[in-house]
Amino acid sequence: ASGNKILPKIGEFLKQKVTSYFEEQGDVATVKYIDPSYMVRSIPANSSDSLYCMQLAQNAVHGAMAGFTGFSVGLCNNRMVLLPIPELVATSPRKMNPHGRTWERVLAVTRQPNTVTPLKEGEVDTYDSHAPMLR
Repeated sequence: ASGNKILPKIGEFLKQKVTSYFEEQGDVATVKYIDPSYMVRSIPANSSDSLYCMQLAQNAVHGAMAGFTGFSVGLCNNRMVLLPIPELVATSPRKMNPHGRTWERVLAVTRQPNTVTPLKEGEVDTYDSHAPMLR
């Protein structure tokens, strides 16, 4: 829920508009809306999550109050840093190796099951790991 008492929830609004558009065109469209807030995390936040979120929020406010714009806050080498968004977008990998360490870490932290089909014996991972790195 967005918490906005005046405007409707945007997902339900868009679903209704898309469905009515196709009905007006004489087409049939099945639109399914799944509230993304349920997909973000399926387990309650723990104390580490709370501390990390507090640090992200505080540093975002510090950056804004210092006059910076176009930045994101992140943790690099155990230090909270302000990262320029254009640099993040330009150097961010567009794909993640589903058999790699990063994906395994995501699964471990979020406690999700691994639904990736394992490589067969002798099969070589063809994922291109030469994604651009942050300078």
